[in-house]
Amino acid sequence: MFSKDPEIEENCRKIDAALLKLFEIKDSGYKNPYEGNCYVASVVLKKLVGRKVILWKVRDHNNQFHWWCETKDGEIIDLTSKQYSLNSLPVPSTGRASRNKEQGRQMTFKSYLKRIKELMDIIDSDQVS
Repeated sequence: MFSKDPEIEENCRKIDAALLKLFEIKDSGYKNPYEGNCYVASVVLKKLVGRKVILWKVRDHNNQFHWWCETKDGEIIDLTSKQYSLNSLPVPSTGRASRNKEQGRQMTFKSYLKRIKELMDIIDSDQVS
């Protein structure tokens, strides 16, 4: 379960299924469907549920930004936390690192926009349920 809010939960499940589908159809070079997708998954959730969530980011053990969402009630929705837990690493959104979180905002890099569109297209095409 991702969230107590039914709308957020439904969209999280769609995003999770879309990440699995994207991993299946596109060679990303990663070991699992969650690696390298935290920003994209979080922004897609933000696009789908709007102001119900806030984007957050923090640097992980590799000094890379990890992104997730939180509700206004403080419920953490980390759609790609498995990229860490599957590798027995601390999850930045819930671990000690989260104390240094910063509010994130959507970026306009073409590579990210393309990946967001790919994920949205999978969700919109009803390839996931």
